Amino acid sequence: MHPKERFSMFNDRALKKVSCLIRSFSGRAPRYRKGLRSWEDYKRIPVSGREDLKSFIRSGLWGEAFNITATSGSTSSRLLIAHSRQAYENHLRRLVKIYRFIGVKEGMLCLNLCSYELNSGGRLMEAAFKTAGCGVIPLGPISTPDKVCEAARLISAFKPVMINAYTNQLFDLFALLGRKHTIRCCLVNGEPLWPAYRRRIEAMGGVHIHDHYGAMEISGLGVALKPDDEYMKVVADGLLLEVLEDSGQVSPTGVGDLIVTDLDNTCMPFIRYRLGDRVDLVRRAKTLWIKIIGRTEDSLLLNGVVVLKQELIRVVNDLLGYPSFFFLIDKDSIQYNDKLIINVSGPKVKSLKDLPAAVSKALGIDYCIEVRTHEGPLPRTLNGKIKYFVDARGRKAKI
Repeated sequence: MHPKERFSMFNDRALKKVSCLIRSFSGRAPRYRKGLRSWEDYKRIPVSGREDLKSFIRSGLWGEAFNITATSGSTSSRLLIAHSRQAYENHLRRLVKIYRFIGVKEGMLCLNLCSYELNSGGRLMEAAFKTAGCGVIPLGPISTPDKVCEAARLISAFKPVMINAYTNQLFDLFALLGRKHTIRCCLVNGEPLWPAYRRRIEAMGGVHIHDHYGAMEISGLGVALKPDDEYMKVVADGLLLEVLEDSGQVSPTGVGDLIVTDLDNTCMPFIRYRLGDRVDLVRRAKTLWIKIIGRTEDSLLLNGVVVLKQELIRVVNDLLGYPSFFFLIDKDSIQYNDKLIINVSGPKVKSLKDLPAAVSKALGIDYCIEVRTHEGPLPRTLNGKIKYFVDARGRKAKI
């Protein structure tokens, strides 16, 4: 790949667009009343987050809405999101570009396993596939064995060539189907798949799996052109992207906290908005590429040790080879130390006894690790994603 180039989206054309956006909110939110004349003015605007938008909503300040959606609540509390018509149409165009980058063509049939509930992008994704000239089977999440079987029957009957899914859905489906199907390509939404896990699913099903990066607030942003690509190609039409260091200054390396401004959403102020993802954003050969490093709040404090959640998932996933597990964090009833309980569902494997030692070695936690087999369904968010962490310290766990 080409060497890194200096990354910046701060140009005169973008300044005009963001100035118009600021003016549209100047009468509704105090932080935007001073207007904007330069990029220095822009950088003085405070970075906002979900709590700022919730306050904006509670005050009844949002503009005329064309599309309403919501975050799932899997990483923080749920947030209602309103898009203006222009923002919605731009989101749609970005998704169509993303789909065409991975070979989506007119006349293809796609099985959509993403939720059609308020807190999911399933409706917008279906609209994007249809805009690209594709047919869609609108099944929604396959979070139970019956739904997995239903998906298999639909694939057998209608022979789609593509699946649009969440990260935790494909394993169960291809464990049932094997390679007896018509699927050639899968697009996964949400957290990127761990490489070893993705390769295992690809081998099981004989398919290519592409990671897709986006967020409910802004829809699609990037896609892996090839399954093994560590970096995803960015499609940022209508967006202004920044990467900040922990100090709040622009990151000279492109590694840090991703900040986004939706230049077309005059309904809610996604202006210098923190998505909550730590990324590496680079420009190579005049093209933007993004690598998702993890969530900025993606850590646990266990007995004084900071543990990255994604690393914890990776260690267990690599050892088990499948994603049917979740973590319960609780207090030991006698020692009152933090206790990490790894709950594993699915087939019994010999590697279960090796889990505590593997986690201890990888993360530096040398005690209070317990492994249990879990009967019944795994805890999930409203749109079917596995809820990997249940923190029950100081309260009764809801599983």
